[in-house]
Amino acid sequence: MICSLLLTLFWLVWGSRPADAQPVSGAQRVEFESLDRSRGRAIHLLGWLFTAKGDGSARAPLVIALHGCGGLYGRDKNLNQRHRSMAELLRQEGYHVLFPDSFTPRGKNSICSEKIGARDLTSENRRRDVLGALNWSATRLDLDTNRIALLGWSHGASTVLSANNRQLSEVAGHDIKARAAIAFYPGCTAYLNARGGYRPNAPLLLLMGEKDDWTPPQPCVALHAKVYAKYPNDVFELRLYPDSYHDFDDPNAPLRVRKDVPNGVHPGQGVTTGSNPAARKQAYAEMLEFLRQRLARQN
Repeated sequence: MICSLLLTLFWLVWGSRPADAQPVSGAQRVEFESLDRSRGRAIHLLGWLFTAKGDGSARAPLVIALHGCGGLYGRDKNLNQRHRSMAELLRQEGYHVLFPDSFTPRGKNSICSEKIGARDLTSENRRRDVLGALNWSATRLDLDTNRIALLGWSHGASTVLSANNRQLSEVAGHDIKARAAIAFYPGCTAYLNARGGYRPNAPLLLLMGEKDDWTPPQPCVALHAKVYAKYPNDVFELRLYPDSYHDFDDPNAPLRVRKDVPNGVHPGQGVTTGSNPAARKQAYAEMLEFLRQRLARQN
């Protein structure tokens, strides 16, 4: 508690510098400005870049990977197991991978136990983190800014939806655009009911567990049907995996009920999380195929 307060005070006073974080094994620390602002100041973020496997002779595509409500790190302060395994999988496939840290520079470790309506860090704030990351990509000679994908889990997946909504002028008008967007178990209700509507800016793939009681699939199914009815030529794919809950792709996570989470289908009763290895394998295969199709080099 005291550490979190000190970190918050540090950020308020020294908003021009991202907070310190322990080095992440195998990754390069990078810093960039979010388009989000606080008290008139741009929020400066840190991120971890994993470079694509190869000889570096050509620019490689980039995946911007967005953490969920629990943040990037495990108990050892390194990236947690899911993020580490995803980084290695994607870099072996020839992608650079950037993990922006939206929490540490804002003095947060986790927002999972905060009620949605009480949160002061939303997918709107993090959408502007994504736009800042897209701007940063243009400063790198090793990144192909014409081949960028967004990827996220849970709160990060909801951010993917927000950062990929063509109905928002700051998304539609941004100079650098993603060519693919992939969201693991996002919350879709806000986008289903958005006053301005929802339309994918880039081809979109949603991957969800049928039994998810934290971010249930039904609003995403309705959003998919609504978008398809209005924009039948847009690419918006939805995959539902049986016998799968929230975090189904987390490696070796036992099935459990998290009583510390106040949100979900049954507020106050907790939510179910845990791995489904079969669903994880299938989802990752579909994710990789989606990336290959959408980030193919254009002549």
